[in-house]
Amino acid sequence: MEIALVMISIFCVVLLIYLLGIKLQLRSIRRQLEYRNREQSVSPVLLEINDKEINRLTTALNKALRQEAQLRMSQEIREQEFRDLITNISHDLRTPLTVMKGYLQLLERCELEKVPMRYLNICFRHTDELEKRVQQFFEYSYWANQKECISLHTVNITNLVTDAMTDFIPVFEEKGISMRLENDTIYKGIGEEELLKRVMQNILKNCLKYATGEVVVSIEKWADGQSSFNGRLKICITNPVPENCSVDADKVFDRFYVGSTERNQSSGLGLSIVKLLVEKMQGEVFAGREDGVFYVGFFICADR
Repeated sequence: MEIALVMISIFCVVLLIYLLGIKLQLRSIRRQLEYRNREQSVSPVLLEINDKEINRLTTALNKALRQEAQLRMSQEIREQEFRDLITNISHDLRTPLTVMKGYLQLLERCELEKVPMRYLNICFRHTDELEKRVQQFFEYSYWANQKECISLHTVNITNLVTDAMTDFIPVFEEKGISMRLENDTIYKGIGEEELLKRVMQNILKNCLKYATGEVVVSIEKWADGQSSFNGRLKICITNPVPENCSVDADKVFDRFYVGSTERNQSSGLGLSIVKLLVEKMQGEVFAGREDGVFYVGFFICADR
């Protein structure tokens, strides 16, 4: 009987040591995976104990990780090739477009009759539109390929937003649309002034396409203790949109996305550039649609 108890005790101790070893090995695997994710490492998961099932699990895990790394690398290569293509197209279009505008300007100086002049004005209008789109292509490709960190500093967000709105008042009034800032409290955030100006310009241009009523701009310090945005500044632009508006709020920041009604009036890069620039400033964008109102905006770090 005593021998049996001793054997059982030894077996329990050995089993406990084995289970403890398995637990420590699983903890080691978890830490290695966390390190891979944090440091974007491609090193394989290593074992510290020799167990048949753990070995099989680790082999399968390393195989899946290798495939995932190859897939990610392939995706990055394709993405870089696509960005290079946009850059090359932008450069290739700029020269002939400049020449075309030059000849149109020469024609404008000639004495033309009323009908040819009308046709010439149509050419000017479409050439200007093409130039804007090429510029957007160039701007997107520039920021998409920009690897250097942006120098961030304190910016008076309220003043910057107010200035951007003031610049757009004439074009909004032409469409019979009013615009107001919800409050004039001074907020300061961390960003880059020229990039923030460009962000506001692109968002307000987007409002011009879809707004059917008053555009409201709000700035507030996010104070939701449960949110990762707690303590950040939230800049939001809202405007009513028609019921038949085809814009999908989940896709507005996607590259080349345009609503079906805007297919021939937009390059689909305006809000994509907004997303790029905001993320360069360590911020995040958002958009939504609710009860006939469309809203788009971004979070940036508040100045402490």
